[in-house]
Amino acid sequence: MAGKEKSGKRKIMLLAVIAVLLLLIAAGGAWWFLLRSTAAPSKAQLQEQRAQQTKFIDLGELVTNLQSTDGGTHYIQVKVELKTYDADLEKKIQTYLPEIRNQVLQLLAAQQADKVSDPAVRGQLLDKIKADVNQILQTDGGALSAPVNSKNPPIVAAYFSSFVVQ
Repeated sequence: MAGKEKSGKRKIMLLAVIAVLLLLIAAGGAWWFLLRSTAAPSKAQLQEQRAQQTKFIDLGELVTNLQSTDGGTHYIQVKVELKTYDADLEKKIQTYLPEIRNQVLQLLAAQQADKVSDPAVRGQLLDKIKADVNQILQTDGGALSAPVNSKNPPIVAAYFSSFVVQ
């Protein structure tokens, strides 16, 4: 008789465990279908999220000589800021900073002194700086042959916060 009582208690315990599991599954399902937010975020909410994630990374001040058509010596001094939505990118930028600064300096040194002050040329320089920095970051400084993620580049824009030509 003792064996039947143990067997009966085991069945009751097993049924109780199954009932508790079913209740947990039902509660999870109810939460999933009824309580979670299914509405897509509005455009204003997306813009607010982007604004909170926006980070500017300063490349520092860069000075180099320019190509001259008049025989004189001309210099350019700029301060470049990079815009990103990845808060963790600054550490990677610091890792590649010598290579990034070198690339920007080479780009600036290739400019002609009489044309570099033109706003259209400045815009082209910023676009090229952004593309070059993204290339460096996405190929691990040239170690990879192709960019890892070309659809969502790490740097979304580049800006001059200071621009002096002498």
